Amino acid sequence: MKGQSFTNTFVNNKLFPGLLFIVSFVFVVLFSRSTSFLYVYEGADPSVFKQMGLALLRGKTLYVDYFDNKGFLLYLIHAIGLGLGGNFFILLMQAFSLTATLCIWDRLFALYHDTKGRIIRLSMALFLLLCFYAAGDQAQEWCLPYISYPLFVYFRACKTNQEIRPVQWLLIGICFGITTFIQVNTVCAFLGCIIYLWSKQIQEKDFKHFIYSLLFLVLGFFIIACPIVMYFFMKGGWTAVHELLYASFFSNLEYIGHKTYRSIWARLPYILFLLAFSSVFILNALKNKDIQIPFIISIILFIITNGTLCNIYYLIALLPLCIVLLMTFDRTRQKRIKTTINGIVLCGLSIYAGIHTFQLINDALLGNEKERKTYEAFHHCFEQIPINEQDSVFNYNLYSFGTGMMQHEGHLLCNRVLFTSLAFSLPTLMKEEAAKPFSPPKWIFFTYDKQYYKKDIYFILEKYDLACSFHYDRMYWRKYHIGEEFDIFLYRRKD
Repeated sequence: MKGQSFTNTFVNNKLFPGLLFIVSFVFVVLFSRSTSFLYVYEGADPSVFKQMGLALLRGKTLYVDYFDNKGFLLYLIHAIGLGLGGNFFILLMQAFSLTATLCIWDRLFALYHDTKGRIIRLSMALFLLLCFYAAGDQAQEWCLPYISYPLFVYFRACKTNQEIRPVQWLLIGICFGITTFIQVNTVCAFLGCIIYLWSKQIQEKDFKHFIYSLLFLVLGFFIIACPIVMYFFMKGGWTAVHELLYASFFSNLEYIGHKTYRSIWARLPYILFLLAFSSVFILNALKNKDIQIPFIISIILFIITNGTLCNIYYLIALLPLCIVLLMTFDRTRQKRIKTTINGIVLCGLSIYAGIHTFQLINDALLGNEKERKTYEAFHHCFEQIPINEQDSVFNYNLYSFGTGMMQHEGHLLCNRVLFTSLAFSLPTLMKEEAAKPFSPPKWIFFTYDKQYYKKDIYFILEKYDLACSFHYDRMYWRKYHIGEEFDIFLYRRKD
């Protein structure tokens, strides 16, 4: 009893958020490859976010001079971090964001469980986050506190049988705005609750609460949206505003329709996780429509707005719903079915957690990160580029890997479109680019692979000289040809 009393006192103490910050900081240091000082590799999506942040710091107009299909607040976060001192400050903001998320989740667990149950479920929540974490610093990760708070407000209202107050609707609207201008499709995590609540109010002819909830939510959204729109209007007029809205909303609709060449086996884990989580949740909330229906609506919206890409780390956006699953889980009903499904899900999750743990041990602790030599070779190449030309480098087909290497050196892409493959997959953007006058960059990074045009090769060989080259080797098991291996070339414009 004394141990339990001590635990209750400690968890409910004002210092508990401080402990959660320490846990969050250690977590991102260990597993956020793109920002942690334990790793060198800065590839994947976060390198693009940093490039956009760097462009913002250098006075560029985002979406006009440099384009990516995420919201402005995501790039503002990275601009602040880079301006304060680089990756460490981005990592520090990640830790604060995760701390806020864990605090909200803890309050959710407190609605249904005692102190011991809250600690166990917080540990399970971190385990789930690790499974879907990828390289860290993802857009979905930054959205977590803002998609978790509306769920907490909704379920607390359900638990206490109280109406959601106007100030809470205002805060939900602010969360809606922040999430929209980070990555719009993550709002699915709590949109199901709002749709369900509004449909109930209309069905019960409670138009008073429906109208004020709608008005305060819209007001909260505009508190976030208006300053952003005004900034872009002052920066580049209606053209900049149009590009902002296109990137934040419409380009995502085109992006989710992007055709991928993955087999069904590559998409299978993603599909199985969705089915398993949905099954456990529906079984557990079989007789509770206030939980079950919002969850189903959110899952359907999530599937629709994520298209066919099926990346495992997209499931981070569903973590708040998984937290609700942990919050409402009841072991006393359908025990055999739940035990079987839980075992299957746990096995699958353990594989992904094991992969990230292996990468931590091999890459960070043992120092066997294969990108280290590549980054050194890249650094030697980039030493040839004068300071006044460091923003005139075109990453032709190295995609996020090349962007990560450039970010590592503090160089900025000269091209408006960060991903050429993305430009080709978005017809509207491609037409806009084709209509603009083309100014050849001073430098071009290039590798021979399937995604290039012969006319581009002829153009490069005619207009550019080879400055340097190096070999990129990321083969893990050569016998089975698992990994990547190719040559990278840096070309200098002849004039």
